Amino acid sequence: MNLLVLNGPVLVIDDDPSLVTFLKDYLEALGCEVYSAKNGQDALNLIGKLSPAFIILDLMMPFLDGYETCKKIRKTSQVPILMLTAKIEEEDKLRGLYMGADDYLTKPFSPRELVARMQTILRRCLNKTDFFIKLSCGYFFYHEEKHMFFWKRSPIHLTYQEAQIAIYLLESKGKVCTREQLLNCLYPNGDSDVVDRIVDVHIGNIRQKIRAVDSSFNLIRTIRGIGYCLEAPNENEAFI
Repeated sequence: MNLLVLNGPVLVIDDDPSLVTFLKDYLEALGCEVYSAKNGQDALNLIGKLSPAFIILDLMMPFLDGYETCKKIRKTSQVPILMLTAKIEEEDKLRGLYMGADDYLTKPFSPRELVARMQTILRRCLNKTDFFIKLSCGYFFYHEEKHMFFWKRSPIHLTYQEAQIAIYLLESKGKVCTREQLLNCLYPNGDSDVVDRIVDVHIGNIRQKIRAVDSSFNLIRTIRGIGYCLEAPNENEAFI
């Protein structure tokens, strides 16, 4: 799953604490800053302080339901809103859209589908400079505009040659990259004095820098006698 980098936090408005926790963990792993509110009134009090870049809004909540919350938000803000609903009747869905929601998602749903809908809304509603979907593999991603690497939300500082190898691996994620291919990305014009052992050294440095912030994953797999392969940790495929 590609990382989603917004120009502000995501606000999840839902009275189901287990769902909120799941979404918070999933979106934070994708690089988002996430806040939550358990009802519409609490959300309205937060919006002015947070200036969220995206809102995920449940339809059925106490005190102030999703319809009225969306209506009130739209009086002062055009922030993208994805509405969550357990209702399947067409009129219920249309009512949410009439109130100003950009799209709706029916429960239960896959977190991947939720992120895909978020991306679609952002492409439609925001300028391209407001969000970035960059090269990524699992929790490791490259922000091209900033020319920075991150593991989750922690920056990974790579040298120029380490960065060239990391970008090549990200572009080829899931495929085996030979030492010769990685060497060619460092020295495209060839260099008779360079040996492929230098690739192993750079790979070792990249691994060490990732492990310094998170030692629980082995992102770069060694293919003995051939080269390396970038593999993401298993992503949560549960439906929520």
